[in-house]
Amino acid sequence: MSTLKIQYQTNELTPPPYAHAIELSLIPAADGLKVDFELIYLERDALDEDEILMEGFSLDDNIQWSGLLPEVWIGLVKEYTDAVSLFDKKELNESDAYWHISAGQKEGYPKNTEASYFFIEELQQAIYEAANIEMPLAITIKRIDKDEENSYKFAGSFAERKFTKDINGQHTELHWSKLNPFLKDIFSGEFRPEQASNKAPKKNGLFINLGDELWYELGKSYLIKPSNVSKHLA
Repeated sequence: MSTLKIQYQTNELTPPPYAHAIELSLIPAADGLKVDFELIYLERDALDEDEILMEGFSLDDNIQWSGLLPEVWIGLVKEYTDAVSLFDKKELNESDAYWHISAGQKEGYPKNTEASYFFIEELQQAIYEAANIEMPLAITIKRIDKDEENSYKFAGSFAERKFTKDINGQHTELHWSKLNPFLKDIFSGEFRPEQASNKAPKKNGLFINLGDELWYELGKSYLIKPSNVSKHLA
């Protein structure tokens, strides 16, 4: 399998501090996928520091990382390389992101930009884990009803491409395709951190912890349709 190279830049309508460019080089190796990754945020010098911080960014979010991802990514890159359809795009509209992809003998702009964006988004999350910029997903849900307490622990690693569920110590490996629907459901409500508790729950109710010290109670510090959470507890 040859090197896969991807260059991406947000469209002209994306303002700072969100506007950014990504450059990726992916090469299969004997011990994993060799990655060269660079993320640069654009035009931030036009903003005050407070404007950047208020949007949830830091003052230096640029990333440059070279390293290895696990072997599972070699097959995924091959699947993407085989499937991607590229063409020579002559002009970009202001709503078009910039893409340039080199995949084996193919080169150009992807016909399915959504699939290509989804690919680099998952790859970027795997890189953040491998570079220790972000921790793997860890979500705990507790259901307390009278004297019965059940604990559900969900763990997801983009680097390892693994998604697991632990119910009261009973471990189950879930199919990777179930992760995104799970995340969509779990994060479909409104978190109110100022009303959350930093102590593990003891009273009746349904509670969720996102891997930090805060516990959110459904219906109080977390407003969400309860079935969006409870359907994942079976």
